[in-house]
Amino acid sequence: MRLFDTHCHLTWHMDEDPPTDRLARARKAGVDRLLTVAVDLESARTCASLAAEHEGVQASAGIHPHDVPSGKELDQQLQELETLLESGQYSAVGETGLDFYRDWSQPADQTYSLEYHLALGARFDLPIILHCRESAQALLEILQAQNRAISGVMHCFSEGAKYAHSFLDLGLHVSFAGNLTYPKSEALREAAKIVPNDRLLVETDAPFLAPQVKRGKRNEPAYVAHTLAFAAEVRGVAAEELAEQTYGNAMALFASM
Repeated sequence: MRLFDTHCHLTWHMDEDPPTDRLARARKAGVDRLLTVAVDLESARTCASLAAEHEGVQASAGIHPHDVPSGKELDQQLQELETLLESGQYSAVGETGLDFYRDWSQPADQTYSLEYHLALGARFDLPIILHCRESAQALLEILQAQNRAISGVMHCFSEGAKYAHSFLDLGLHVSFAGNLTYPKSEALREAAKIVPNDRLLVETDAPFLAPQVKRGKRNEPAYVAHTLAFAAEVRGVAAEELAEQTYGNAMALFASM
């Protein structure tokens, strides 16, 4: 099986567990392509370097809602993000979005940053990677106000089928991570059943959210195989079939570089 981990953070724990080692383990597990996702400008630069150094690695550039500053600093960072994207080194914009759970950045600043990211995605014809926690309705309303189809993905989807339908109606893909496998995630599994074949993705969100069989360990790209197998069982299809489908979906969305 060929697997594509559509969302991981190789820039975390680089000294403790070098990306080269994680990539070797991923390839052994069948993961021959992955997207390493930025959370700020520094990680965006590192993501680009990793993509340049390693075959099968793609990079995103963006500012996570947790890392959104205020005032002039936010404007400066968004302008610098635009400059990074002009380099042509990136396959996606993000991750961006809204997070009203941690409350580490002001909602107004998160919204401003999200809308700027959306504009950059449209300008550079790149998909947007969307983070959403305790903010689904607010995020949905911002996206609907764009009055256009949106190329991108609801990463680590954590809502039920109702919101899955709403985000799918906007043209987005929906990606499932290790939390799909958790015993109490029945609503999430119901959502996983209704996503159309051509809009489904899988991811790890490593180093976070290891699947149930690896729970308690630091997550890594190799573990996407467990989430894929579980998703296939939920949808009643063979793992090999779902692997090929999600791989093709990811290749098309992130226009392999």
